[in-house]
Amino acid sequence: MRITLSGAAVVQGERYTAFGSPGGSGARPAPSGDPDLSDSLLRLFSRFGRFDCYTRWGCAAVYLALREAGYDPGQRRRNPGFLLSGQYGSFITDLDYYATTENGGELASPQLFSYTLPNIIIGECSLPFGLTGPAYCLDGEGSRGGAALRQAVLHLEHPAVEAMLVGWLEARPPQAPPGEEGAIVLVLDKRKRDGEERLELDAGRGGELRFLSGETVQGVDDLLGGFSFQWIPHSLGD
Repeated sequence: MRITLSGAAVVQGERYTAFGSPGGSGARPAPSGDPDLSDSLLRLFSRFGRFDCYTRWGCAAVYLALREAGYDPGQRRRNPGFLLSGQYGSFITDLDYYATTENGGELASPQLFSYTLPNIIIGECSLPFGLTGPAYCLDGEGSRGGAALRQAVLHLEHPAVEAMLVGWLEARPPQAPPGEEGAIVLVLDKRKRDGEERLELDAGRGGELRFLSGETVQGVDDLLGGFSFQWIPHSLGD
């Protein structure tokens, strides 16, 4: 089975990059910005201004990746799914919420409580984008997004699933060792659209994903490693 990487987005600190990935390796994606990114996200997500940073980064990356993949919410694909991986999940928000429960919990924050599960972002994105396929979170041990990629390939083998989003999302709590944080979202598609150059991949047994050269894809970094990012600044109220 051939799978196409239709779009990708990375949100990191106060910058992002997003592109519909061209075919071949070493390609340089043209910058594709949204001059009103915050306004666009507020139109899609009515509660965006109240999101914690974990949910905010993830929703921004989903929006950008789907836009670059040419996804039109008015022309929905069949059962697109969303698999999300990360090591800490929503733990940073859990800690913030716990801090509000002191003194008997009378001032516990309902706003923070609403985002104390790592799969909340999946629900937030499923509503505006019609993500009706397989959707859940995975532990992020090992290669970033590796398990999510393998399981996405297995879901794509089902004829009812036409596309899968695969995401890596990390908001590190203050006590955690230093490391990368931010959001990466890829759109894997079974359809190859005429007239468009996209990165194609081979799907093997057990969810193995390979480049056409035969090399195995271990995680999201392998898929993005051939690109030179052109970063665009953003302000999402982090």
